[in-house]
Formats: sequence, C-alpha cells, structure tokens
Amino acid sequence: MGFFGDLANLTTQADGMRSRMDVGATMAAAQASMADAGRLMAAAAPVATTSAQDAQRLRTTAGVVAARPLPMALGMDLLVELDLHVRMPGGVPMPVTRIEQVSPVEMGRIQPGAELPVSIVPGAPGTVRVEWGL
Repeated sequence: MGFFGDLANLTTQADGMRSRMDVGATMAAAQASMADAGRLMAAAAPVATTSAQDAQRLRTTAGVVAARPLPMALGMDLLVELDLHVRMPGGVPMPVTRIEQVSPVEMGRIQPGAELPVSIVPGAPGTVRVEWGL
C-alpha cells in the first residue's frame, strides 16, 4: 500500500478512536484519582501537636493486627493502612487505624502479630506516631 496508504489508515483509526472517547468521563476519573491521592497524603501526614502535648507523649508499643497496602507510593515508600492495638499504661489495648508511609526496608516489621514502638498523647488516639527509628 505504501506510506500514504498507511498514513490514511492510521488517520481513519485515530478518527474512530476520537469519536468513541468520552473526555468528560476521563477528566472525572482523573479528578477522583487526584482527590483520593490528596486524601491519602493528608492521612499519612503526622498529626500536628503542640509542644505541651509533645511533653505529655508516652512511649509504648502497638501490636499489628492488619496491614493493607494502598494503591499509592511516595518515591520508593509505600502507603500502608495499619490496624494497631496500642498498649496503654493501664493495660487496656486501644484500637487505632493509621496510614503510614513505609519504606521497603521496614515492610517486614508490619506483619500481623509484630510489635512496633509507638508514642501517643494520652486521650488523643489520633496522635499515634510509629517511631520507626527505634
């Protein structure tokens, strides 16, 4: 057929694809994906605490109940939703779900049944912080 015949064939195929493309649906899906990414990034950020709250922060441990990888990565780190039982000084475990940014090196530490060093401001379950460096 030759070069011009192939070019005409490709143009016909592209026109057919363009006529079937739903730009609105593609844009809506991209917008929803960006909103999900923003939500996950915000959830993975540490909760801001005051210096007075940080002075009250207790170091304790938490047992990993479940770890679910999320469909997002930040560089080489994965976002993982962790279900934890934080051991409070009174002996009563407090269930907490937290989204953490986990490096590939630390992935072995988040298996169900594992213990993680954490810190928490008493009375504020949203302030749980996994202390990866300990």
